[in-house]
Amino acid sequence: MTDPVIETPSPEGVAQAAALARRWLPAFLAGRRAADDVYADGVSTWHNIGEWEAEIERTPSRTRQVQSGADVHVEDVRVTVFDGGWVVQSVAVGTNAVGEPVRIPSCLVVRLRDGKIARFEEYADSRAAE
Repeated sequence: MTDPVIETPSPEGVAQAAALARRWLPAFLAGRRAADDVYADGVSTWHNIGEWEAEIERTPSRTRQVQSGADVHVEDVRVTVFDGGWVVQSVAVGTNAVGEPVRIPSCLVVRLRDGKIARFEEYADSRAAE
């Protein structure tokens, strides 16, 4: 077993993460990608469902879902900032492409590298996502 890592935040790191979160959040809530300058090269998303990671595409997955006929938006959004990123707790609600109701609680951990978003770690309720 490895020793746990306890990171001590710096006020500067928290302020930098909060400023970037404020720039990124409106685009996330609207279901679109934020300005390219908030993302590091090779930014990726890891998903707990299936435990897979992929470099993100130019449009967020919620945008692709809406383009396929789904009507999904995010509610009950809570953001907690830390030195090096932030955590978004939310619920995606609406209907999928065939009109069935969707309600998916999730937690998104956003990690920064050199002041830009480098990785998303998405933890969603696997039963709700079925």
